[in-house]
Amino acid sequence: MERREFLRYLGVSAGLALTAACAPATAPAPTTAPAAAPAGGTPGAAKSNGSKLTVWGWQSFTPDGDKLLGDQITQWGAANNTQVEYVVVENAQFPQKLAAAIEAKAPPDVVMLTAASNVVDYASRQLFADVSDVWKATSTQAGGFWSYVDPLYKIGSTYYGIPFEADTSPMFARTDLIKQASGSTDPPKTLDDLTTMCQKINDPPNVYAFGFTLGRTPDCFGNTVAIIWNDGGTLVDKSGKVALNSPETVMAINRIKGWWDAKIIPPDSPTWDDTGNNAAFQKKQAAFVLNPPSIYGWMVDNDKDLLNNATMAAIPAGKSGSYSGSGSWSWSVFQSSKNVDGSKDLIHYLLDPARLQALYSKVGGRWYPIYQDGTKDEFWTSKPQFQFYPDLLKGGRDISYPAPPDPNLFAALGEIQTRLIIPDMVQNVIVKGMGVQDAVQQAHDAMVEVFKAHGANA
Repeated sequence: MERREFLRYLGVSAGLALTAACAPATAPAPTTAPAAAPAGGTPGAAKSNGSKLTVWGWQSFTPDGDKLLGDQITQWGAANNTQVEYVVVENAQFPQKLAAAIEAKAPPDVVMLTAASNVVDYASRQLFADVSDVWKATSTQAGGFWSYVDPLYKIGSTYYGIPFEADTSPMFARTDLIKQASGSTDPPKTLDDLTTMCQKINDPPNVYAFGFTLGRTPDCFGNTVAIIWNDGGTLVDKSGKVALNSPETVMAINRIKGWWDAKIIPPDSPTWDDTGNNAAFQKKQAAFVLNPPSIYGWMVDNDKDLLNNATMAAIPAGKSGSYSGSGSWSWSVFQSSKNVDGSKDLIHYLLDPARLQALYSKVGGRWYPIYQDGTKDEFWTSKPQFQFYPDLLKGGRDISYPAPPDPNLFAALGEIQTRLIIPDMVQNVIVKGMGVQDAVQQAHDAMVEVFKAHGANA
């Protein structure tokens, strides 16, 4: 969610865009496996027909992570007498380069994608191969995939993508300030408790308790949808029809307005861009923010004291429960590949839990385990900031919840984000003084018009 989801629907990796400074300036050279090497050690090693495979991947946080993934791909190629070229495509160029390759009818055999919406889009155009057999072979390993990913990568009963990491947006919380206010370092578990805690912590202008983004920006979209979900509202219903205007959404927007009226949100928040809440937390001017884990990476590199006095927690539960926007990066196979079976077997190989954990360690925690039992590895248990991640992912949701993935629905929701309809709803209440019910109705009507334009269920 937040800026990540906004960029995903534009076809750009948001997780990496948030941390572009950490990525190499240019893509590493391709990694190529030898054409002939000893076989063995690979699940279903005989499945490759020997035809060369080309694999495209997005840049990770670290060059070492990119190299390790390339090495794993090389090892599979050596064991299967198959030449494999792994190309790490520069993030800013990936969408355009992939689109051009598809247009030229020369896509890679295997491709890494950062959003389920892209997988469904390509699959709906009959570009991707059925990988249901790989899903069946991998999804139950190591405690199984997190359940939220199951509906994201299939059309009907057919799967077209295999997730290899888990993404979510937690609440960042200052444990030192929580302890001063309550005597415990436990983050608030409900939105009502959060409000009470914020009232105790609030000390303007030094500290505004809740760095909630109210600016006309994608982060406002993510922050607001999280509160709407937790109070029982949704953007669409089970059929994919616009469902924003509901008592639950009105309750959520009234809750946000209450925080603003109580002055626990920084007064400049309505003018923030997507860096506003990051900066407020990093400068110790806010006790709580909702944001992807880029703040964690920043603290590791820049402020160990803040890291030791902060945690990532589940977004406090509202009237309906605790939910967060969650996604995943994944692998897919193009139908045009001359070695579809080998491509699928390579993905099976890469989804080995031990290989994935080695990769997670190399990228410094940016990629979280897709397998539920993966969280038991010492790499994760030794980092108290991640102790709440399992709860976050158990309540993970995609933006289309509760409707199943659909290309028209994803396209409509993408435009809802690019047009900032939800942030405009919030700004109408906070900045323009519009009544909450009127603002919700106006946003609902705007969504209906977008859905009609995309042929989605309005």
